[in-house]
This record gives sequence, structure tokens and C-alpha cells, in this order.
Amino acid sequence: MSESIHYLGDTVDRCPYDYYAEARAREKVTWEDPTKNWVAASYNAVRDVLTDEDTFARPLPTQIVPSEKYSRIVASPFSLVGEERLAHRRWWLQIFNPREIERYRAGVVSEIVEATVDEIAPRGRAELVQDYAERVSDRVIAGVLGLPWRDDDYMAEMRVNLNKIEHYKGIVYLKPEEAIPHAEIALAATYEVDRLLRPYMDERKTNADDSIISRVWRDEALDGWTEDSRYGLVRTFFAGGSDTTRTSMVNALHLILTTPGMLEKVRHADARTVGNFIEEALRLVGTVHFRNRICQRDFELEGADVHEGDKVAAVIGSGNRDATRFDDPDEVDLERKNPRQHLAFSVGIGACAGSSLARVELQEGVSRIVNRLENLRLDPDAPEPGLEGSIFKLTTPVHVLFTSQPV
Repeated sequence: MSESIHYLGDTVDRCPYDYYAEARAREKVTWEDPTKNWVAASYNAVRDVLTDEDTFARPLPTQIVPSEKYSRIVASPFSLVGEERLAHRRWWLQIFNPREIERYRAGVVSEIVEATVDEIAPRGRAELVQDYAERVSDRVIAGVLGLPWRDDDYMAEMRVNLNKIEHYKGIVYLKPEEAIPHAEIALAATYEVDRLLRPYMDERKTNADDSIISRVWRDEALDGWTEDSRYGLVRTFFAGGSDTTRTSMVNALHLILTTPGMLEKVRHADARTVGNFIEEALRLVGTVHFRNRICQRDFELEGADVHEGDKVAAVIGSGNRDATRFDDPDEVDLERKNPRQHLAFSVGIGACAGSSLARVELQEGVSRIVNRLENLRLDPDAPEPGLEGSIFKLTTPVHVLFTSQPV
């Protein structure tokens, strides 16, 4: 780092790992006055905050945005509480059951990954965010929803509007004042996404098929939901499912290309080795670096006296490198015992219900590109990759060279 980072708010668009190490060395949980947050930095503290949603509740949309009219930008099913929340989680887990996941792998993910590699293979060069990972993740989510993933113009327009929404969400949690000028842009983008969804939502409302959009209309689990809430559900799934997986895929590929010998270990490896690498990448360079919570009662968290109403940042990116939990925490260990013990997908009722789909996308998206593109390497003449974002950390741009091949 060119300049030391002393507070969580200073990690925006910067590499945070030295700061995380310093935070863990100070205390497991510390108060940071500039951000008005308790920072939970140890694995156990992060896990406890994320698991105990009765004590550490997710902020409601109206607690995040400056005005209620902007709530639809950040509203999601995670705002549900009690039995409604449990029922909704069960619905997602039913959709992503093992049989359906294998159907998606064979019928959606594999086809899309191969088609996307085909597009870049003849070029001999690519930028892995826009040319590959973003296309794969957007297309997969569109495919399982029942949207036209082969329509490049449609997908490009969808991506432009999702970027406006996610840009606002990436700022508002740490720097709400800086986010205000972007609120109207993000709000307008939510209505543009709804416009793009409408023909397909209308069609599936009357003509059912096996897509997720069809289930949004017909499944009993969503009885009583308004039309606007159903659109919001699809919008949230598209943005959350595509952006996080895109980022994890790029970060994983960058990790391969910057870790000596890793490309050779992963290329043409068996499913177990690829799977273990993906788990290590999720732990080391995962997408989500922290989650905000609001304490609901006075509570002692790892020795810190947290009071009712205090904000707590559960720093997943720090907990996942805690040496008290992981041996050689900053290294890729393809033989690590229990490789899924990381916090990348959160834990408890808030754990990502779509993690099984994300894992399939990452396994297929990483293995197929490194298997097919010979002499894959970073472009030495291109701008160096850096980390962009606050809650979500994307390595960008990632320019690569490889031996071009006909399709």
C-alpha cells in the first residue's frame, strides 16, 4: 500500500489486507470513531455477528438510504423477518436443490461458459472482467431466470442499469453522504430494469415453464406478495447473483495467475482439486468483505461492550485470514482440511441460499478457461490490476494474453 489504512472507511478502492491484519492484532472487536462502527475482525467475532441476527440485525432499507423513496434500491428478501424470512429461505433452497443444480450445470452453466470462451479464444487477448466473467455470470443468471441471455443488446442494457444500482449500494454503507448524488440515478435504474424484465415477467405469469421467473408467479411460498415485490425479488436475484459471482471469478483467476505454480496445479485438475481451489479463492479473495449490522441490545462481543443501536461491521475478509482459525492463512492450500469453513457465503439464516449455483459457476468458469486457453498469462504491457469497491472488492482490470485458437 502506498499509504497506511487506519479505518474501514479508508479501504474503499484500496487493498485492505494489511489493515485487516492490524485490526486483528489490536483487538478482536474495536470501535472506529470516523466510521461510527464497531469492527469485528476475528473469525469468531465475525461468525457470531452474522449468526446471531436477533442481537445483530440487518439494517432495514429505511436505515440505509436518505429517504424512503430510495428504499427499493436496497430492499431485498433479507429485509424479511421471522417465519416469513425462514419460509423464503426454504423456497430458495428448494429451487437450488442438488438435482436442480446439476441440471443447471449441464443445461445452462456449461453451455454458457463454453460459448463465452469461444468468443475470446480467437483473439489471443482479453480483459477478464468485461470480456469473460461478467458475461458468464450475467448470462447464467439470465438463463436460470428465463431471460434472453443470447441477446447481447438486451444483456448490455441490463448490465448498464445494474451497474448504476450496485455503484450506489457500494458507496452508501460506508460513505452515505457521498452516495446522495447517485441515489436518483440508481432509483431510475431500478425502473429501467423492471422495464427490461416486464415482457418476460408478463409471459411467464400466464404461460408457465421451468424458469425461476415462472416460479416467482406460481409458487405458494410467495402468496401475498405484491407485483412490485416480485419484480424486486427478480431484480435483487439478478444483481446479487451476477455481480458477486463475477467478482469471485475474476478474483480467483487473478489469484491463479499471480500465485507461482498454481496455473499448472489447476489446469486439467480433477474436480476435487478445482473445488478446493475455489474454496481457497473464496476465503482469500472473496467478493464480500464486510456486512453491516445494528445491535439490538447491550451485548459483550469478544470483550467489547457493544450497546443497543450501535453499528457493527462484520469484516468477512479479515475473519477469513485469521491465523487462530486457519493454518498459513495467507496461502492457497489445496489440501486444507474442511475447506468450506470460510465465511465467504456468510453463515446461519443469512447464508447465501444460492451458494451452490455460485460454486458451480466458479468451478466451470475457472476450470474451462484455464483448460482451453494455452499460455494464459497477465499482459505485462497493460495497466496493473487493482482492487475496486468497498463492501464488494473486484480485481480490475485483468488484461491477459494467450495463444489464439480457432473455434
